[in-house]
Amino acid sequence: MLTENKFSKYLIYAIGEIVLVVIGILIALQINNWNQNRLKGKKEIQILKSFETQFQNDISQFDESLKFYGTASNSIDVIIHHLENKIPYNDSLNQHFFLSTRFYGDSDLDNNVFESLKSHGVDLISNTEIRNRIVKLYEDDDEWIVNFEIVYRDFLFNASESIFNTRFKDYWGGDYKDLTYSEGEMVPLGFESLQTDQEYLYFIRTQKNHLGWLIYKPIEETKAKLIELSNDLNKEIERLEKK
Repeated sequence: MLTENKFSKYLIYAIGEIVLVVIGILIALQINNWNQNRLKGKKEIQILKSFETQFQNDISQFDESLKFYGTASNSIDVIIHHLENKIPYNDSLNQHFFLSTRFYGDSDLDNNVFESLKSHGVDLISNTEIRNRIVKLYEDDDEWIVNFEIVYRDFLFNASESIFNTRFKDYWGGDYKDLTYSEGEMVPLGFESLQTDQEYLYFIRTQKNHLGWLIYKPIEETKAKLIELSNDLNKEIERLEKK
């Protein structure tokens, strides 16, 4: 009976030790999970703030692009006005011919923050709705801008070989060192003939349409999404910081 009593006490002691070890392990795991979630939360806030900053830069970039293409659009209007109303030629038109064919080529979003998010896993962003909007922005809208701007670029470059080559002295006769691409000219070989040149008139009117559909529409709609998403990111960051 004494032996059985000692064994019972030892068994209870051993079970108690095991329970304490298990509890210790569970507490350690809980602390580790809490710490991991805390670090993940800090990283999520950090990446969202990076997106918010990047969006402001992207919006400024869009404004620069729209301003750049706005100059081209204005020159197209001047050219069409002169041709359709048969206004006599003057040297100032040479710069308008040049400006009308300028190509910005860098209207898309900066992907650095998005690439950083993908390296951590897009699930880092806990808000599903915001996460999906960010992914769509870069995988759909950004591609929309890039692809359509390439179509517009090719439209101009093809014209340099099939339209401009027989109607102008040269194409992009400006200084390549001029980073603003504002100084240059394209001298028509016969301005009066352009007034009744259906092929060229078709090109210049179509170019105006292409600016709207291929350049302005993708950029302006994506810019509006950026502004809305940027505002929602600020609210989400405030919510996460209060947790």
